[in-house]
Amino acid sequence: MTGLLDGRRILVTGALGGIGTAVTRLIESEGGTVVGIDRPESVARSGTHTAHGLDLTAAGATDRARELCRELGGIDGLVNNAGIEYRAGLGEHTDDDWSRVMAVNLDVPFRLSRDLAGLLEAGPDAAIVNICSIAVTGFAGQVAYDASKGGLQTLTRSLAVELGPEGIRANAVCPGFIDTPMLDTGSLRDLATKVARGLPLRRLGIPDDIGHAVVWLLSGRSRYITGQSLYVDGGMIRS
Repeated sequence: MTGLLDGRRILVTGALGGIGTAVTRLIESEGGTVVGIDRPESVARSGTHTAHGLDLTAAGATDRARELCRELGGIDGLVNNAGIEYRAGLGEHTDDDWSRVMAVNLDVPFRLSRDLAGLLEAGPDAAIVNICSIAVTGFAGQVAYDASKGGLQTLTRSLAVELGPEGIRANAVCPGFIDTPMLDTGSLRDLATKVARGLPLRRLGIPDDIGHAVVWLLSGRSRYITGQSLYVDGGMIRS
């Protein structure tokens, strides 16, 4: 029995995070090969060799990412998953806070998409998947994060239009509240648990919920889908 991603080579950023780990595992379970990237300190802390330590905001980082892809003879998919969250009121956001969030959440996906598009093997299965968030709808207390994810959603649409003629699709996945260690910062877990009780599906999401959506968007099963945002949120934006 063949997998959905047999023989496919996929670059995944934020590969050691809660969602990134699930995405990586599910890609591999469907026959794909993953080039994982995460922050050097995360790689060192993990004690594993499943991801390359690379600060993607540093000068020359995309050149190194391109080298890793060339070692595989190219790539068939890119998953821009790395991201950071910053929660504070509007008046408490400094210019540095804004720039730091934008650098990771929007600048890095832009540069990787621009610099790696030429290595993507054009065809019906070539795909970019950007991990956005339900934050694209706008929430109080996280203006930089919301703006960065809204920008990433629009970047996704632009990539779909520009790269479509090259045979490359681009889509976004917008997670709702997913049960990962990120919920343990501040009072997020209490908020998420309360929100989950009012959702149509009455639960928090798990990383595999996002991973399965990513695998599907990378696969040939979605080859006529591009420029779309798939909300994996238990019905949150509809409830």
